[in-house]
Amino acid sequence: MVSMINKYNSILVSPNTKIKDVLEKINQAPHNHLPPGIALIVNDSNSLLGIVTDGDIRRALLDNHNLDELVDVIMNKSPFTITELEYADKNNNYLSNYDNKLKTITQNILIINDRNQVVDILDKSQIIQKSIPSISVIGLGYVGLTLAVSLADVGFKVTGIDSNEEIVDKLNQGIPHIHEIGLESLLKFHIGKNLTVQSTSSQSDSDVYILCVQTPIDENNEPILEYLNGATQYVADNLSKNNLVIIRSTVPIGTTRTNIIPLLEESSNLNSDKDFYVSSAPERTIAGKALKEIRELPQVIAGFNSTSLQLANNLFNKLTSTIVNVDSLEEAELIKLMDNSFRDLIFAYSNQIALIADNYNIDTSKLIQAANEGYSRNNIPKPSPGVGGVCLKKDPHILISSSKKNGYVPKLTELARIINESMPDHIIGKIKLFSKSNNMDISKLKIFVIGFAFKGNPETSDTRQSSTLDVINKLSPLSDNIFGYDPVVSKTQIESFNVTPISIEEGFTNADCVLIMNNHDSYSKFDIYSLLSNTHKPCMFFDGWSMFGRKMIEKIEHIDYQTI
Repeated sequence: MVSMINKYNSILVSPNTKIKDVLEKINQAPHNHLPPGIALIVNDSNSLLGIVTDGDIRRALLDNHNLDELVDVIMNKSPFTITELEYADKNNNYLSNYDNKLKTITQNILIINDRNQVVDILDKSQIIQKSIPSISVIGLGYVGLTLAVSLADVGFKVTGIDSNEEIVDKLNQGIPHIHEIGLESLLKFHIGKNLTVQSTSSQSDSDVYILCVQTPIDENNEPILEYLNGATQYVADNLSKNNLVIIRSTVPIGTTRTNIIPLLEESSNLNSDKDFYVSSAPERTIAGKALKEIRELPQVIAGFNSTSLQLANNLFNKLTSTIVNVDSLEEAELIKLMDNSFRDLIFAYSNQIALIADNYNIDTSKLIQAANEGYSRNNIPKPSPGVGGVCLKKDPHILISSSKKNGYVPKLTELARIINESMPDHIIGKIKLFSKSNNMDISKLKIFVIGFAFKGNPETSDTRQSSTLDVINKLSPLSDNIFGYDPVVSKTQIESFNVTPISIEEGFTNADCVLIMNNHDSYSKFDIYSLLSNTHKPCMFFDGWSMFGRKMIEKIEHIDYQTI
């Protein structure tokens, strides 16, 4: 290590310096880009004799010392130090060598040379971070897998852990089980190098554990914490002193403090106050853009204590340039629920407008476009055939459940869910009305459904909580003649929904009802007029995202154009 004595000259003082002069040096330190709140007490050879902090000075004044006394009276003669050689030795375990002493250190750690001269000043978290070379990501779904490959891509040694043996086997072959732009190439590049994958049947000796498991809701819209508790138990069984545990899963407010930490402590016999560190860093990316947004979006982070916070900051600083620190674990948990509940709310507003406009035969998409144009106070989104996706459908319910348990009923969030969950019924109502108006037996209609992923743009294969499946579930008792297509979702997966996979051309041919349920960019390349000409006469064409020109399509005589 290159000596940095000169860097710290302005905070070097002799033991014969008056306290008030030392205080002045401490006050000027931040202006010189030096560590705040500390001065180094040295001899004529700049060898370290002790330190004094602004806190030491405050305590001295309370003990009736005065500013004209010499600093050697109040200085700390036994500051925490680490030698250059120890710091440079990557195999050295600082936390084992200095365990008891490190626990007493609140902030500053001094690196000294063989002449006992200070060459660097670090905080506690930097020392701990240096001894954290390995990370385990628990749960390799959309959140966990994209995070694991991203961490591997910036140089961390990462172990991905999942309970599904089939997923583990595929990932070890470089085959992702989810569709995400750029994921497959990153996985193939890092697997067997910076990234390894194993099942929960194997032990782990990582230094950081990141929980990325799902937290679904039950039939009563209450959160299911079974997977989270299982993952927490796995971490507890493998937890060692000075490990960092990061909660990335979406959880009810208070879960980290009241559920996760007690389980970790009970099962590991370690204490969160002194033996390990806990942070909340909720995932905020969207499917289809996860790898990009992990690097670009601000990361919200809270820590159980200041060291936990700094350790998590140090890790995520490798991924993104913007960190947003919040004051409590509960605040971080609430931010995630708040983000998705807000999006659900504004989508509910658009869908409510669509339901109103439908009664007046008004094109909602055109209406909203006109309302937004040139009016900066508006940013009303387009309506949609429901609000799908595992996060937007469950997170508001988790917020509702958490809030009710704390004595408050969030009525607005409840109403937003009611509106958005009613949209599939609205679509079914349009199909029923079409069949009735044309004296057609709904059970004999050829229904062609396009778009099974919960969204088309950005592209994803994720069908979890897709509005399309809500519509399919309501259609299935009415008809056995349902066909489907998705540009990303596999035919095998479409078949699992009791829908017959079929090509675009085959689907439109003699169709009585065509439903476009998501907004994949490839649909804009359809020769829509040619396709519609091959449908049955009459045919209901449901343009769920208003991707096609209503006025032009309505000119096709046998087409009953519908949208939200």
